[in-house]
This record gives sequence, structure tokens and C-alpha cells, in this order.
Amino acid sequence: MADVRTLLAAALGLLLGAVCLVAPGAVVRVQLAGRRPTGRDGEYGTDEVPERWRHLVRLLGVGFVVAGGYFGYVALG
Repeated sequence: MADVRTLLAAALGLLLGAVCLVAPGAVVRVQLAGRRPTGRDGEYGTDEVPERWRHLVRLLGVGFVVAGGYFGYVALG
């Protein structure tokens, strides 16, 4: 019988990893919500996320998907 907590960990890892891979810019903006801007020299309405942060979030997403797959394999296999 599969442990419910392990299955939930697998589902959460896969879901969070998919979100990080599909929308890395949104993940960064949500994490930085409410923080003061560092400078006011940008154009009005621009909220560009640096490409370096997007790559980091994608890398974390891959890690979450791998961990979720591993937990699913352990729970069901």
C-alpha cells in the first residue's frame, strides 16, 4: 500500500515543478511581491524579470519534477 504522505509529496513536487517550468517569470514576480523597487529609472509599467532568475527558477522546477517523480516511484514501485 502506498503511503499517502509520499504520494502527496510526489504530487506537490510534480505540480510545483510544472509551474516553475511553465511560468518562471510569474513565480519570480510572486516571490518579490510587496518589495520596494531598487530604482525608479525604469519605464512606467515595465516589470521585466532578469533572464538569470528565470533560468534559476527553471532549474529549480526540474529539480522539483525529478524529486516528485522519485517520490512517486518510491510510493508506487
